[in-house]
Amino acid sequence: MSLFRRSEQRALPTSIDPYQITARPYYPNYTGEIVTELTALAHSAVISAVTILADSIAAMPLELTRTRGGRIEKLPTPSVLQRPNDRQNMFEFVHQTMATLALHGNAYIYAPQGNNGLPLEMRNIHPKAISRIALSDTGEMIYEMGKQEYSSKDIRAIHWLILPNQLRGVSPIDTMRNTVGMGLAMDRFLAQFYGEGATPSSVLETDGALTPDQARQIRDSWEESHYKHRKPAVLQGGLKWRSITTSAADMQMLEHKESIIRDIARVYRIPLHLIIGTGGDSQTYQNLEAVGSAFYQYTLLGWVRRLETAFSEMLPINEQVRFNASEFLRADLMTRVKAQQLQILSGTMTPNEAREIENREPYDGGNDFSAPSITPNIGSDAIPPEK
Repeated sequence: MSLFRRSEQRALPTSIDPYQITARPYYPNYTGEIVTELTALAHSAVISAVTILADSIAAMPLELTRTRGGRIEKLPTPSVLQRPNDRQNMFEFVHQTMATLALHGNAYIYAPQGNNGLPLEMRNIHPKAISRIALSDTGEMIYEMGKQEYSSKDIRAIHWLILPNQLRGVSPIDTMRNTVGMGLAMDRFLAQFYGEGATPSSVLETDGALTPDQARQIRDSWEESHYKHRKPAVLQGGLKWRSITTSAADMQMLEHKESIIRDIARVYRIPLHLIIGTGGDSQTYQNLEAVGSAFYQYTLLGWVRRLETAFSEMLPINEQVRFNASEFLRADLMTRVKAQQLQILSGTMTPNEAREIENREPYDGGNDFSAPSITPNIGSDAIPPEK
């Protein structure tokens, strides 16, 4: 046990040489591109994936509940869960937390406890600001920022993927350094290619030697005769015209750019159609409910559980934070009405609860449960025999 209690991890150096090629860093990058949180966001697939995760979860309403006597009660949202600090509202705070998690795989929240069991405030800490993480002899996490140390009572950590006996989580950007670097290298090459404009649209070739004045005269004469005209060309003196077109290699590079987008979407488990990618799964959905349900179940649910667990640990015992994902699971109007009607008749929902889902005002007497109705058996055994 002493081995684990004395464990300590410092922040990995970003690089030993600035291009991360010759020095064999922890995560290799062979493209020659510097991949950081800012340069990675310059790639359209990365910023699209990060923002759709952050926007989707930050847009979910945050609810506070309490378990008492086996029953879940909804509580008023405390001010710290509405405005966590003097600079951010809750949407901005959750959005920043999710963006940090998606980029670095670690999110650290400064949340000192108050006398009422609630945090006095909540602030995001950049992962690189945590220079050292250690495990004390009592099993408490110690975080070092600058020259000060904080315990796990003041700082909460959220990890995307963390391995056994490790105190820091795996960073998606670091593990995708080659993939993101290739995308950045291709974007830079294409930008220089079209920006510099050094490739002509066509060339006039000849086996004979030409002086600079002769070459200039032939070029000017060609432009004068054929610029914005489709006249027949007459070539003499051994001249040959050749068009410069996109090569097969250029077409393959565009295809490879799409494969990089697919790789990035695969890491974050985001459907390609949500980041406007091509060549993805051709599966179609019957309605919007199926689209939102699949995205929530296979992509957002894991991130939501991480945040809910971390926020709930900052609250008094038996109080939990829950993100309301009803908008993602929301069915069409007719389906919702039928489902609510069935729950009201079966005694699992009150009319006012159904009206609240539809953002309508309650009415007197709407908080009473209906007596569960007994649905007769309509199977084949219930059909009376013919006489």
